[in-house]
Amino acid sequence: MLTIDPALGAALRNGGKDLRILLIRLGAMGDILRAVPSLQALRRGLPDARLIWVLDEHWRLLLEGHPSVDEVIGVPRKEMDRLRRSPSRWLELWRLTRRLRTETRSVDADLAIDFHGNLRSGLVSFGSHATHRLGYDGHQQKESNRWFMNLHLPSGTRRTSRIDRNLALVASLGIPTSPFPSCDLPLPDRGRDAADAIRGELGGGRYAIISPGASPSQAYKRPPAEILIESCHQLHARGVSPWVQFGPGEEEDARVVVEGAGQHARLCPPTKIPVLADLIRGATMFVGGDSGPLHLACAVGCPVVGLYGPTDPVVNAPWGSAHRVVFPADREYTGIKRQDRVAGFEGLSVASVVAAIESLLIEVGDGPV
Repeated sequence: MLTIDPALGAALRNGGKDLRILLIRLGAMGDILRAVPSLQALRRGLPDARLIWVLDEHWRLLLEGHPSVDEVIGVPRKEMDRLRRSPSRWLELWRLTRRLRTETRSVDADLAIDFHGNLRSGLVSFGSHATHRLGYDGHQQKESNRWFMNLHLPSGTRRTSRIDRNLALVASLGIPTSPFPSCDLPLPDRGRDAADAIRGELGGGRYAIISPGASPSQAYKRPPAEILIESCHQLHARGVSPWVQFGPGEEEDARVVVEGAGQHARLCPPTKIPVLADLIRGATMFVGGDSGPLHLACAVGCPVVGLYGPTDPVVNAPWGSAHRVVFPADREYTGIKRQDRVAGFEGLSVASVVAAIESLLIEVGDGPV
C-alpha cells in the first residue's frame, strides 16, 4: 500500500464518506472497458464516495447510466484536435480548454486516479486541482505523466495485464479487488430492441460474432482473413452460425471473410455500439483480434477466442468471461509495443485457432440461444 495522507486514509477506511474521486481513462473503447472492473472495486469498497469519470466525449455512451458512476465528464477531443490544426481558432481552443478545466475543478476532487498514464490524462489530473493524484511510475506511464502525480504506484513487470495493472492502483489504496468485479454495463440494454431485430433478420439460433477489423490507426491488429474464414467453417460445422460484424472503415475486411466462407457466414448490418454490445452478449462466442469489440465481449460476459500476434497476449489478455488465447507458438513477447508488433501474425496457425474454438465450444456447451 501507499503512504497516504491520514485524512484520506480515514475516508478510505470509512466507506468513502464525503470523498470525491476523479477517475481518468480518456479512451479508447477497449482501454476504458478494462478500467471498469477497477471502478466496480472502488464502488464496492467505497459505497459512500462520489465517483466521477473523465473520458473523451466520443466514448461517453460506454459509461452513461452506469450504476457505479455518479457523473461523467466528456473531453471534446475531436473538436479540440480540429481547432488545434487552425491557428486562427486557437482562441476558441483556449476557451474550450478553460471550460473543461473549470468543469473538472468544480468537482473539488479529493483524489484523482489516472488509469491512462499519458500527457493528456496528466494534464486533466493536474488541472483538476485534486489534492491527491495517483498514477503509474516507470514504464507503466509515458510522456512524463508521472510528474503530474503526487502518489505513484511502483512499476511492476512489463508483461502485466492491463486489467491487473488497473486493479493494482485500487489495491494500493487498501481497497480489496477480489473477488473479480463484474462490469454491470447498462450499455447492451439500450441496444436490445435493435439487436433482436438483427437476430430475426439473420435467422436467430446459436451464433458467433466474428470480428475481422480494427481501427485504421491500428490496422496491424487485423487477423489474417484465411484464419477467420476457417473459423467460420468450423463454427458452422458445429451448428453455430458465424455473423461477421464490422465498424467504420472495416466493411471490406468483413466482406472478404463472408465471401471466403461462402454459405457458412452472414454479414451483420452496420450497428451502433449499444446494439453491438447486445448482439455480442447473446452470442455463443466471439472470435477476433485484440480490439475494442473483443474487450466489449469480455465486459458483457461473452466467451472469447482472442487472436494475438502483434500485441502481447498477456498484457492484452481477455478477462472476466470464459476465453481462449491463441498466438504464434514460437513468439517471445517483451511487453514493449513497438518490438512486439514487428512480426505481426506470422506463425499463427489455422489449426491452433480451430482447436481453441473447439475447446471453448465444449466448455460453454450450448451457449445462448
